[in-house]
Amino acid sequence: MYRHELFKVFTRKNIYIVFFLVVLTMVYIDKNYISQTETMEEDEYVELFEERGAPVTTMKNGVYEKLFDEWGGPVTEDKISLATEKMQKIDEKLVEGTPSLTPEEKAAHNVHFIVANAGQHEISLQERKESLQSKIDDVDDQSYAYKEAEKELSMLEQLDDTHGFYLIRAWRGMFDLIEPFMSVILLSTLILLGLTPVFAEEHSQRTLGLILATKHGKGKLVTAKIMASLTYIGVVFSSLHLVNFFLHWLSYGGLQGWNAPIQSLPISTSFNTLYELSPFAWDVWQYYAITLSIQFLACVALAFLVLLISMLVKNVMFAFFISGAVIGAPFMFRILSLDQGIFKYINSFSYLEFMKVDNLFQEFIAYNVFGYPVLYPLILLFIFVILTALIVFFTYNRFRQQQVNE
Repeated sequence: MYRHELFKVFTRKNIYIVFFLVVLTMVYIDKNYISQTETMEEDEYVELFEERGAPVTTMKNGVYEKLFDEWGGPVTEDKISLATEKMQKIDEKLVEGTPSLTPEEKAAHNVHFIVANAGQHEISLQERKESLQSKIDDVDDQSYAYKEAEKELSMLEQLDDTHGFYLIRAWRGMFDLIEPFMSVILLSTLILLGLTPVFAEEHSQRTLGLILATKHGKGKLVTAKIMASLTYIGVVFSSLHLVNFFLHWLSYGGLQGWNAPIQSLPISTSFNTLYELSPFAWDVWQYYAITLSIQFLACVALAFLVLLISMLVKNVMFAFFISGAVIGAPFMFRILSLDQGIFKYINSFSYLEFMKVDNLFQEFIAYNVFGYPVLYPLILLFIFVILTALIVFFTYNRFRQQQVNE
């Protein structure tokens, strides 16, 4: 029965068409960005960096390996001072009407900017620690404010040499999968296309009664459909990320920077995702493994919701649009500026935020749980584990009731 359900899921042609278009989009955006940064003039380059924070250090260029020997690693006062001095000299030349910079000069100017910027981030981190310590000294040691400040300070104190210049290369692109919101759209679309017909199609084709009349129909049908759906999720998820992994590996010449701290990750190429004050003491490779794991769990949680909607609605198109509305509602709330009160919690604890992942670790966010600060990612995971367990229970229970009525 599992093989039969698996066959039905993987023989839907629309999922292959969408997957192929997704891969083409990923390749196009990757190649277009590289060619754009390689050929742009200095003023265009600076504008791109300021707007997107997309340093050309991700380019496949041996110039940066040489610069890394001089500037790489955590920042120091000497590096910051020298980088600032060299930046000023380049700026003075540009003001005086110097011709466009050579690729080597552009790369050096970029690295100087990164080092100077990392120095500012280091100062911001120290100021944040001092602010938290001051807050701890001023509030009651039994209050929630004290516990929250103490928890954040203890996490920040575990960070060591977190800001500097590293050859991050492919990692930023692998985190983004084009960019966070787009990754949610791509994964959600493939999940909806593959799973909304799982139960609804049986009703529309009037085959459910025949299935339930078989020897194992009443006891194993739901399990078979769930197992086939989870297999589909695993294949789609791993395939997308593997394509993305190899695309950036080949395009950017390797996976250097795997042991760099996440606080030194460059800003997203599309969204301004900043990590300079992230309290999590992880290396890039650890963060990549964590984000993949959480996003996969989010896809599984969404899959169970889609299966339940597919069973209840009994119409493939309606199930598709209702599932899409559940995912997209928080985004629409924000567009309509509905991000206060109950809507704030709906937006924060939604499937959309769960799948985006990167917002969970950019900064310290904790909620008051019985007087103790609990990190936002932990609460989100707990809520969706409980919610998914309830959805699975309700799915089985609802199907048993349906069997009796057939």
